[in-house]
Amino acid sequence: MPAERFFYPDKLESKKTIELQDKEFHHLVRVMRAQIGDIVEFVNGQGALAQGRIESIQKRSLQITLIEVKTFSPPQQKIILAQAIPRPQKLDDIIEKGTELGVTHFWLFPGKLSERKELSQSQQNRLRAISISALKQCGRYWLPQTEIKAPLKKWSSLEMPFYFGDIRAQAPLFHSVWKKNDHTGFFVGPESGFHDNEIEVLESLGACGVKLNPNILRTETAAILAAGLIAHWQL
Repeated sequence: MPAERFFYPDKLESKKTIELQDKEFHHLVRVMRAQIGDIVEFVNGQGALAQGRIESIQKRSLQITLIEVKTFSPPQQKIILAQAIPRPQKLDDIIEKGTELGVTHFWLFPGKLSERKELSQSQQNRLRAISISALKQCGRYWLPQTEIKAPLKKWSSLEMPFYFGDIRAQAPLFHSVWKKNDHTGFFVGPESGFHDNEIEVLESLGACGVKLNPNILRTETAAILAAGLIAHWQL
């Protein structure tokens, strides 16, 4: 893998000429000091990896002819991180590290005790940009899907095994109840944790409450630890 990969959001096809603008153009030309004739590597977050040659550079854009394109199948195993919406900086860290660790789906929902109940379009765009940056860095080919979900009280079913972070004394340690499955989900509460009513809903949906650690973890720590454990155990 080269030191730098770049992102192009559309279809990548051999011999196609693409135009790069905005942030990726700035990084490639102003930061990396790329020149005409240089070979650049791209991903599109949809399973394609391409190499292209820079053909021309203008003031605010450049043209690249794609030389070789490889395609990769979507991950066979799903890791769904269902995260109650936390403060923006914490969510940034969760999206970045979750992408690096192999989370395939982020489900963001307003927790009963969440300080923030919704995300603006600009905040959602920022999360996508963070996920793209992590995708380029970690060598993945498929961009995780991020969805905004309803409050837990409106959920009716779960289609795969789910766990949730549980700080109650009787909750088992995660490793003691873990069962390997192609698709696994994990619920993480907001900064103040799950409300008792939400725990009742999660248990009624069949989710299993588990301890990730003997200590009480911050929401971002719990999310990253859960994603890392699941990704490792699915190997």
